[in-house]
Amino acid sequence: MREYKVNGLAHRVYDEDDELPSGLVVQENWRKAVIGDWVRADDNCIIQILRKGEMLTRNKVREYVGTCTGTFPVRKSVTMDTSRRDHIYSFGGKNPQETLLDRTTNSKHETLFIQYMVAGLPMTEAYMKAFPTGQSGYATERATQLMKLERIRSQVKEELKPVLEKLGIDDESVLKDIQYTSKNAEKEDVRLRALFKLSDILDLEDKTSTKVTTVTGALFQGFTPDKLEEAERPQLKEGDKDA
Repeated sequence: MREYKVNGLAHRVYDEDDELPSGLVVQENWRKAVIGDWVRADDNCIIQILRKGEMLTRNKVREYVGTCTGTFPVRKSVTMDTSRRDHIYSFGGKNPQETLLDRTTNSKHETLFIQYMVAGLPMTEAYMKAFPTGQSGYATERATQLMKLERIRSQVKEELKPVLEKLGIDDESVLKDIQYTSKNAEKEDVRLRALFKLSDILDLEDKTSTKVTTVTGALFQGFTPDKLEEAERPQLKEGDKDA
């Protein structure tokens, strides 16, 4: 028998049937269980269902169940075991932030988020249209996390290239504008901020790409409609969402 704490409460996992308390009813099919049921996992251990719910993934509603060791989609192809996950509230057992950092390529939803951003949507709205969530606060937090990632900023810059070219904006022009502001802005604090920005850029090893990517990526909040019209950028169609 093992014990794991969830929200300060101890929950047991029985490794052998002879450890079970007298009279404990065990549901043999964990996929049909409800909250509070004791079920037999696919590793033959007995564990209690603590959570059950539904979530929207790829425009489909999917059921899931949660135990003191992990969370599992209710599907025939999924097996439930009782090994303790590092993060018991995610399907992969990893903290969502770790998953973001570990990924080397952008997911379909992340790419869609970038496309909506480049098409001119505010960051939060772009996230809510690209990902299955209706919570604006959560969307703002997650979008901010995405925009800090180098792989996201790099794709944003790639998507922006055609628009920037038509608007006459390139790395050199951005640097020149910052330099001009650092010397000619009327307010001293504006000149100082521009000067600090130049200092940040010059401190990087890759002075031609990495920091300029940060300038155009981390601070990018989408073009205004008039700028997009000026560049004759084709708008993202609603039908592209399922692409």
